[in-house]
Amino acid sequence: MRAEGLRAHVERRGDAAVVCLSGVLGVDTSPVLRSAVLACLAAEPSVIVLEVAGLRLHDDVALTVLPALARHAAAWPGIAMVLAAVPAPLAAALDRMAVTHSMRAFPTIDAALAMPHDGRGPADRQATVSLPPLLDATAAARHLVARACGRWGFENVRDVAELVVTELVSNVLRHAGTKMDVKATRDHRCLHISVRDRGAGMPHLGGHPADEILSEDGRGLLVVSALTRAWGCIPVPDGKVVWATVGQ
Repeated sequence: MRAEGLRAHVERRGDAAVVCLSGVLGVDTSPVLRSAVLACLAAEPSVIVLEVAGLRLHDDVALTVLPALARHAAAWPGIAMVLAAVPAPLAAALDRMAVTHSMRAFPTIDAALAMPHDGRGPADRQATVSLPPLLDATAAARHLVARACGRWGFENVRDVAELVVTELVSNVLRHAGTKMDVKATRDHRCLHISVRDRGAGMPHLGGHPADEILSEDGRGLLVVSALTRAWGCIPVPDGKVVWATVGQ
């Protein structure tokens, strides 16, 4: 991923993602960083590490993209985004813009990867199922979410979570008609639900006609928006990931 003056190289380190940045970060090049991070989020890593040893700054204002992306990662899929190998000039700018108040910085990539992740491995923080585009996919998705809520102590939001995943899967059945990957992920406060399909187009709220955003029972993404802390959609090379966060 590249724009003039900024390069972002993404590496997988186990279940973590490392984004090595080099070149100049400015308002005009920040979309390169945003695209790289969103691509990482679609794979739902345990942590995203931004290695910035080769990063130079065009304007302090460009740094506002960092906490914005960190908030997105925290909302879904409930992971930390941290910095590594911060050079002194960049560290001073981060301090001026108060970025380090919301993002941790580590001396090396290895130090960032060694940070604790609430004592949970991938198997204990996520549950997944791949489903064909059949009507009983909604029941299978609800079953996955219900089991996850029971195992992780989210029984108080189980009904909401089941309704949300039903709407997300129903949208795939109605609009994309492709196979899908349903995933539930937890952090210490929230349950994160995502559905990845292989269809074109992006869901949205608003616009006409209304039946483009509503499922046949009249709810759809309006209900998802009303019942969740946040929701969104991330394009991926073979389709999209629609996600939602349900709080305790």
